[in-house]
Amino acid sequence: MKSNIALICLFNNYARNVSKALGDKLDMFYVDVEDMLDFELGDISHIKEVLGDKEGENYIKKCQTKVVDNVCDFENTIVTITPNMLFEKKNFNKISKQCFIVYLQISPKYFEARAKSSRDSIPNDILGIAFAEKDKQYVENSDIVLDCSKLKENKAAKKIVSEIVKHFKNQG
Repeated sequence: MKSNIALICLFNNYARNVSKALGDKLDMFYVDVEDMLDFELGDISHIKEVLGDKEGENYIKKCQTKVVDNVCDFENTIVTITPNMLFEKKNFNKISKQCFIVYLQISPKYFEARAKSSRDSIPNDILGIAFAEKDKQYVENSDIVLDCSKLKENKAAKKIVSEIVKHFKNQG
């Protein structure tokens, strides 16, 4: 049985805040995979400078997989993971076996508004790919999709709890 909950969202700060609120509500540990990766790697730009762009990227992807493997050994944990890191095949397979995946969905209308009013930096690769294509991928690969276009972080955390309960009741 899956003992962890993984949250993904196009806005990392929003996902982090919801994860912390959800962890408090459910008395679960909270971990951010990106923070763990930063701790593991240190200065990413230096790695690419020393190893070169291609070798640096390969090294970073190996470290991502290592961090995801370590996180999946945790129990009773809320995991925040960036969508791009999650959908590397090795990472996704591991996370999907150990975590209940919740996609904090933002509608296209609110995506632009939140991008303007948020401190989140949106990665260039997400900006370069059509919103609808990414959204479809996240919807198809998540256990629960929660429309967060109008939800503050604490309300989103409450809604996740009720959606998880509903999901397991429907599973029988």
